[in-house]
Amino acid sequence: MSEKGKKPADDTSHAVVPAECETCTLDCARKGEKLEIVSVDDTSARVQALRFGMCEGASVECVTKIPAGPLVIKSGRQEIAVGRSLAKRINVRRLA
Repeated sequence: MSEKGKKPADDTSHAVVPAECETCTLDCARKGEKLEIVSVDDTSARVQALRFGMCEGASVECVTKIPAGPLVIKSGRQEIAVGRSLAKRINVRRLA
C-alpha cells in the first residue's frame, strides 16, 4: 500500500496552544481541563461572563469543546455553552 496522500500520525497542525502554556484565553481550553479565570478583557465581555457566574478568580472546567462552535464550561453546578468570541476575551490560568 502506498503512503502517498496519508497524513503523518504525529500531525499537530491543529494544536492551538501547547500544554506548557500557563495562561491563555478560554477558547484554548481542552476537554477536562480545570481553569481559573484571571481577567476579562473588556466591559461588555465582563458583564456577559458575570451573568454566567464567571468572575475573576472563579474556577471552571471545560466539559467539551464543539468543533467550530461553543465550549461547554462547568461553573459551579451549572454547565454553560460559551461562544468562541466571548471565550477569546476571557484570560485563564490552567490549574494542576
